[in-house]
This record gives sequence, C-alpha cells and structure tokens, in this order.
Amino acid sequence: MDSPFNADLRVVKNVLLIFAGILGIVIIKTLASLLIPLAFALFIGILLTPIISFLERKRWPYTVSITLITIITLGFIFLIGLIVYDTGMQIVDEKDKLLAQIEVKFQDILGNLDFIPGVSQLETGGFIQMLNEAFSTDFLLNTSGELASSLGAFTFNFILCAIYLVAVLGSIVRYEKYIAYLEGDDVVGKERLTRSFVEVRNSIVSYMKVKFFTSFFTGLFFGAICYFFGVDFALFWGFLAFLLNFIPTVGSITATIPPALLGLIQIDSSGSFLFFIALLIATQFIWGNVIEPYVMGSSVALNTVTVILGLVVWGYIWGVAGMLLSVPLIVLARVILAQYPDADLLVKLMGRSQVEE
Repeated sequence: MDSPFNADLRVVKNVLLIFAGILGIVIIKTLASLLIPLAFALFIGILLTPIISFLERKRWPYTVSITLITIITLGFIFLIGLIVYDTGMQIVDEKDKLLAQIEVKFQDILGNLDFIPGVSQLETGGFIQMLNEAFSTDFLLNTSGELASSLGAFTFNFILCAIYLVAVLGSIVRYEKYIAYLEGDDVVGKERLTRSFVEVRNSIVSYMKVKFFTSFFTGLFFGAICYFFGVDFALFWGFLAFLLNFIPTVGSITATIPPALLGLIQIDSSGSFLFFIALLIATQFIWGNVIEPYVMGSSVALNTVTVILGLVVWGYIWGVAGMLLSVPLIVLARVILAQYPDADLLVKLMGRSQVEE
C-alpha cells in the first residue's frame, strides 16, 4: 500500500507533467515555422528508408542515392503545387462560363420556389455581380499582398524542408550507429531505443502504404464519377480527393464539397444530381470506412477517439500541416509515452502497441 508521501508525490508529478505538456504545446506552436518543415522531412525520411536501404544493397554510391531521392521527392512536392496553381488559373479563366451556369441554376431554383411568398421578387443579378467582383482583377490585385506573403512562406518552408531532408536522409538509415553512440555501453538502452524506432517506422510506413492505396482509388473513383456526369475539372477533383484523404475524417468531407457544389450548377436533372452525390459519398464511405480499416488491420492500432482528438489538437497547433501529420505524430507520442510506467494507462487508451502483439 502506498504511503501518503508517495501518493502526494505522484499527484505532484502528474500536475507537473500536465504543465510540461501545456508548455510543450505553446513552444511547438510558437516555433511552428521551423518545426513543420522538420516534421515533414522526418516523416518523408522514414517513408523513404526502405528505398535508400534497397539502393545501398545494390551498391549505389550513398551520395548519389541521397541526391537522387531528394530531387525526386522535392520535385513531386513542387508538382503538387503547380497542379493546384494551374487549376486555379483555369477556374479564373472560365469565370464567365461558370457565372452564367450559376445564374441559370439560381433562376431555375427560384422558379421552382415561386409558390413561396416573396420569392418571385428575388433577383439573381445582385448575387452574380458579387461573385463577379470576387473573381475580378481588382480583387486579385487587392489580395496580391496576402498571396505574395503565402507564396513567400511556402518557398521558405520548401527550402527549409529540403535542407532538413538532406540531413535526415543522410542519417536515418544508419540509426543503429546513432543509437549506439547515444547509449554507449547501455545494452538495454540500445535495445529499447532500437525497438521504439522500429515500431515508429513500421507503423508510419504501414499506415502510409494503406492510406496511399485507399486515397489513390478514392481519387480515381472521384475523377471518374465527375467525368461521367460532365462536371468540369474532373481530373483535379480526383487529385484533390487523393490529397485530402490523407487528413483523417475531415479530409474526406472537405474533398466532397467542391465537386458537389459544381455538380449542383452543372448537372441539370435533380435525380442525376442526387445520384451523383450518393456516388461520391458511397465512394468515401466504402474506401474510408470499410476497405481501409480492413486492410489496415492492427498495423496502426489507434483508437478512433484518439485519432479525432489528435486531429483537433495538431490542427490547432499547426493547421493543415498538423492535420496531415496527426497520425504519425500520435504514433510517435504513444511510443515515447510507453517508455514511462506512469503513463501506461494513457498508452493503453491511445491504442495497442505493435510490440505487444
């Protein structure tokens, strides 16, 4: 039975841990501009570890392997930004066509609701003019400062991520040497750190394999459905669904909204539009709630509540970047907490560790 002194000491320790956690969140949020590129670099480095190991077994020069993988990875990230920018420019170029479709659709809706008193007096001209002004050259010039600031921040993070990535790729496949250096002659410490790193790596790689598989087919189905129903920019909506599907829960909902709104404008028949929406929702549900959990199995054994809370917390701390990285960061936090016996209950609430399997 614990003495009163030990019980009081445990209470003080838990209170200090809570304050330390709050302080850690404040520091992480304050240093977001430096830590987000580092987190992405570590995440990408862990994902690319099997490729680097494969090239090493094929006796590729280490410097050549790191340089090639870094260029390909950063080129892929740059390509994503280019696709988003190009599609945005296409939407602006087809502004007049989209506005005309919106006006026709609104007139049809008002015509179907003319039995409601006062609806027949409404006009769509004011709303269309507001949308036209929102996409006007003057509006774009007024927001060019914010756009330039966002572009500058993206460029800074991109360059910083590239620097971090080179450093991470140069060391992550040789983690055993670094662990041996850190722990010295402590054999137990070496085994513990090695096991923890392997668990984090395997969990993240397994999660990303399944997530890429389900996101790819979700995007493929989205694009095909939009193309079949004649919704513009079908390829981009599929690509957007692929990207946003990496954000748990929120991403799939967000990816459905833009094509649904455009479908409302461009699909003439109400029945066809409802069928279009049903297909989009069914695609997200089947791939995200049926196939993904089945394929994922126990490779990333996190509770649903833990994933949602992690999404909210990391979304608050780092915004969209935090949402993208929420699951890998939760896995990392669980492995770190597992090293402390007092946090055993919290670790079990977060999910089962692979080491326990």
